[in-house]
Amino acid sequence: WLNQRMLLSNLGVLATAPGGVARLRELILTLAVQGKLVPQDPSDEPASKLLTKIRTEKDRLIAEGKIKRGKPIAGIAEERPFELPRGWCWTHVADICSMLTDGEHVTPHRCADTTAIPLVTAKNVRHEVMDYTVTDFVPFDVAEKCWQRCKPAVGDVLMVSVGATLGRLCVLRDAVDMVLVRSVSVLRPMQLGVIPDFLARHLMSPGTQREIWGEVKQSAQPCLYLAKSAALKIALPPLAEQSRIVTRVEELMRLCDALEAKGRPEA
Repeated sequence: WLNQRMLLSNLGVLATAPGGVARLRELILTLAVQGKLVPQDPSDEPASKLLTKIRTEKDRLIAEGKIKRGKPIAGIAEERPFELPRGWCWTHVADICSMLTDGEHVTPHRCADTTAIPLVTAKNVRHEVMDYTVTDFVPFDVAEKCWQRCKPAVGDVLMVSVGATLGRLCVLRDAVDMVLVRSVSVLRPMQLGVIPDFLARHLMSPGTQREIWGEVKQSAQPCLYLAKSAALKIALPPLAEQSRIVTRVEELMRLCDALEAKGRPEA
């Protein structure tokens, strides 16, 4: 794993280069998902056992009719993006999520009532945050029909799947009833084995973003189909290490925020 003091001692130098803070953020995410940001702990339960637990729980939920069985995905190809630390496993998004779907493919009937249910599109999914300042609304009875397809919940990862901001995402942190359109996908990580913020950071990492854009269908506008989202590769660490990674990334991103603010000219 990377010597943290080395990274910290070079933060200021890296940040002063043109576009330095943005590149620094990318470096932090790359190191995080490659297992080079925090040390491994041999006492952590390995990700292979975690995946077994996830599969067992998914089978139980499928048998109870609580979730749907996804389409089978081919195994991880021999050509892997990088070498994993001990205790980690390669897997796919679909293998670690209980739900992976997108919003309504036909825009639902809208209404002028601003107390009705927000209709969320790609423009509402900002980088790491939801923005409801500009939104349309749908009547409650329309929303109820849409929720048969999907109803986002706290802890879900919402990701733009159509348009120029494809791949932009955030974790849903507030319990807000909403209806999604097709340009937004929902990824619901399995609670017993995947921390939503770890999955979000992995999806934000440069390597996964390249994979996302590499799978894009080049039509009138960029589009990432669900089958391609399902097959995105995830380097899964033990659960305890996921938690350490998320904490460390948050600390370093706050340092980046401070460096960015320091570099801005006074208003």
